[in-house]
Amino acid sequence: MKKLLLLFELLVFSSATYAAQLNVNLAAIEQHIAGRIGVSVWDTQTDEQWDYRGDERFPMMSTFKTLACATMLSDMDSGKLNKNATAKVEERNIVVWSPVMDRMTGQTTRVEHACEAAMLMSDNTAANIVLRSVGGPRVVTMFLRSIGDKATRLDRYEPGLNEATPGDKQDTTTPNAMVNTLHTLLEGEALSYESRTQLKIWMQDNKVSDSLMRSVLPKDWSIADRSGAGGFGSRGITAVIWKENHKPIYISIYLTETELSLQARDQAIAKISQLVLEEYVDIPSAG
Repeated sequence: MKKLLLLFELLVFSSATYAAQLNVNLAAIEQHIAGRIGVSVWDTQTDEQWDYRGDERFPMMSTFKTLACATMLSDMDSGKLNKNATAKVEERNIVVWSPVMDRMTGQTTRVEHACEAAMLMSDNTAANIVLRSVGGPRVVTMFLRSIGDKATRLDRYEPGLNEATPGDKQDTTTPNAMVNTLHTLLEGEALSYESRTQLKIWMQDNKVSDSLMRSVLPKDWSIADRSGAGGFGSRGITAVIWKENHKPIYISIYLTETELSLQARDQAIAKISQLVLEEYVDIPSAG
């Protein structure tokens, strides 16, 4: 852990050589953690886009929950799914990490409430309820294809989708695909205005990612995000940040194939976030 922190302290760059130096810094972090990192950034204020391994595949983990809930909202927009649709929380369907649904065994929940639990608390049973309500993982993939995402794919339910076996394409995305899709969902016409607003609110109210990008975001900026963790040292965050007089910046960060502890992975994501933010939101360099 101390060695990882020391490496982060030594990483410095100037804005004049931002892209080149950031590539060097990320490569250094990769070497140190013996893992793979993917980053994509789209600043809609300047329309500048930048990526590092942006078209390589990474496990989605719980970042898929935004996409599942977007699929649900789309179905509600079209009338395919009733806005007041409900589902029974059955004990046999409870899976690991279900802090909300654990307390609702045997009860009935609105599917929209399940989305809220999945987005705010990363509740896995709630996410599976949402997936079943829309027709399963394959339907989420079909929805993504319909809005222009040709890369992202969802194949399994929780918790199997977090397996993250190296080289397995199941339940993966690319940093670039995720950034583009998030932009489409929050600013495009894939969802109604009401649904876009709801999706963003859920992301803003996320309760489980404070140790990641939120930990280094300047106070005058707002954030809406969704994080994920999985096997083989996988960790990720997808986010949109904005402030008054600055249009949204979309960011996705993934890492995988490392033996870092979860705490160390969180520190790595936070440091990568800081390196990106130092350029895009004009905060002083920590170097």
